[in-house]
Amino acid sequence: MIGLLTESNAPTWVAAALVPVLLGIAAWALVHTRGVQRENCTTGAGATGFTAAPVPPPLPPPLVPGLPVLGSALALGAGGAAFLERCREQHGDAFTLRLLGQRMTFVFAPPALERYFTAPDSELTFGPAVQQFTHRVFGLPPKHFFSKHATMLQALRHLLVPATLPQHTARLLRLLLARLQRWPAAGQLELVGEMKTLVFQASVGALLGEAFLWGEQPQSCSTESSHDGSSSGGGGAPASAAAAAHALGLQQDFFAFEEGFELAASPLPHMFQPKFLAARRRLVAALRRSFCAGYFMGTVAGGLIEACGLPDRFVPNMLLAVLWASQANAVPTAFWALGFLLLPENRQHMQAVVREAAAAVEAAGAAFPGGEAQRRSGEAPFPNGRSEQRLGQQAEQPSQLWRLRQEQQQQQEEHLGHDASPLLTESQQRGLVALACDRKSHVAAAVAEAMRLRSFSIDVRIAAADCVLPCGDGAGPGSAGPGVLVQKGDVVAISPYSSHLDPRLYAHQPAVFDPKREGMRLGGSTAPHAAVVGVGGVPGLSFGGGKYRCPGRHFAESELCLVTSLLLLLFEWQLLPREGAPAPGSSAAGALSAVPPGDPSGLLPPPDLRKLVGIKVPAGPCWVQCSRRSL
Repeated sequence: MIGLLTESNAPTWVAAALVPVLLGIAAWALVHTRGVQRENCTTGAGATGFTAAPVPPPLPPPLVPGLPVLGSALALGAGGAAFLERCREQHGDAFTLRLLGQRMTFVFAPPALERYFTAPDSELTFGPAVQQFTHRVFGLPPKHFFSKHATMLQALRHLLVPATLPQHTARLLRLLLARLQRWPAAGQLELVGEMKTLVFQASVGALLGEAFLWGEQPQSCSTESSHDGSSSGGGGAPASAAAAAHALGLQQDFFAFEEGFELAASPLPHMFQPKFLAARRRLVAALRRSFCAGYFMGTVAGGLIEACGLPDRFVPNMLLAVLWASQANAVPTAFWALGFLLLPENRQHMQAVVREAAAAVEAAGAAFPGGEAQRRSGEAPFPNGRSEQRLGQQAEQPSQLWRLRQEQQQQQEEHLGHDASPLLTESQQRGLVALACDRKSHVAAAVAEAMRLRSFSIDVRIAAADCVLPCGDGAGPGSAGPGVLVQKGDVVAISPYSSHLDPRLYAHQPAVFDPKREGMRLGGSTAPHAAVVGVGGVPGLSFGGGKYRCPGRHFAESELCLVTSLLLLLFEWQLLPREGAPAPGSSAAGALSAVPPGDPSGLLPPPDLRKLVGIKVPAGPCWVQCSRRSL
């Protein structure tokens, strides 16, 4: 999130090099003019008191050497989490980077993390840290955004409270099923790309409405929802080829926008990012057209628009921020959750999720309708007489064969009707929705663990005043140590990706995928709300913490649980060997890049450690063999 580091004027590199020395002298003088605090201690019932050694004054953390003017900006951009880990190994639990004249202090000690989320805004503040970011990336002027930020968070929390999850999740399931209905019964697919399409289109339709997704009102659109939300807003499938093309265009523009996201947040002029600018312009234009047409009425996005009261001209920019927040993390997390469960060493966890999903749909109602012979054979019908062999001859690559199979599946549906053989009955859908909303399920534990192992690399605050952050050993509350001095105006940062691998926070093999593990130990307890409101449990820092914690976290958890359960319930999966996989340790140096956490054999594509903001994305494709299950 380098774009947040542009608020202060950039000093020369000579002056920047002298800052730690000056701060150290100032801190020493401040402490010694006030006198050194001493304390009396006793040992045993009859021991006499003695005077403890003076507590050393807090000093600025060590400054990581960097280039003139640029500081560590290039190193951080090129190495990401691997660079931060090298700095931590060399300098300890606190160090400072210079990034284009702005100082950024990273802290890792558990007491410092606790203070990071609990400090008052007069000490560490979030607002200034996000204002420049939202302006550069989404085009939201600070004077309009900052005054409405708290209202936005409150409105989203209200719109996505746990009580509303069954309705939203039922709508999401209907959209997922409409997409999966077009998948062939068997074949090879590139999982990263297919997950983008599956999750993006279903999630956008559920939160921003199908009218926005398809660019037109669905044929069976209704302004009223059923009790479970399953009949709201059309049948989940595009009504025309133009509607399908519109959704694909939105998807392509979004991921082009997301690809340039971090660079756009940096001080680099946007004129050097024409692809990002073009994608943002088209997304904002699509959002504006839908807003003017009233397409967001009755959706979560519509409720947010009504609650915030932004000027109309900035509503599309706000919705672009909502679109990014709802997709940028959900799409990669859905891939990692399924990917981890497909690893051979996690077979028992995958089987537990499958049994759980099967029990949920069985308990909810009738058995699967029709098409059993076809599901058992694992073959797709070819109504036009074209054989699987002929399809194989037409396809030079596995991806082409998968697309041809999808075309054949769509031809069958058009021949027989879309409702000829639904994947799940309405009662079975209700059972799966109930499972997705159960935070104590096996699949919820697997999703939380996947999120923990692929979390984002940076979260920031701005020091509103000179302050001291504790930097003890993290053994519990009140850990000893002088702490580190942070100067007013400095950026204070944490790295959840690195912290989630810290044995002080996760005691039992933190680099291993283990859905049965205890939650994060912060403040001496593993309870989700023990030390910091909203921080804890297995996901740890993945949703942020305190009053700025992700307002849509409950919906995100249900969405990811639903996608994972549904795919494992309907299909059997097998990971295919990765071609051209680099040898372990051949990428960027550092322990984090040598062996990807949770995947010691490297069967999945490694996470892209250069990505700082948001859940890590896969650094390559992932080919799998899938076939529809006989249920």
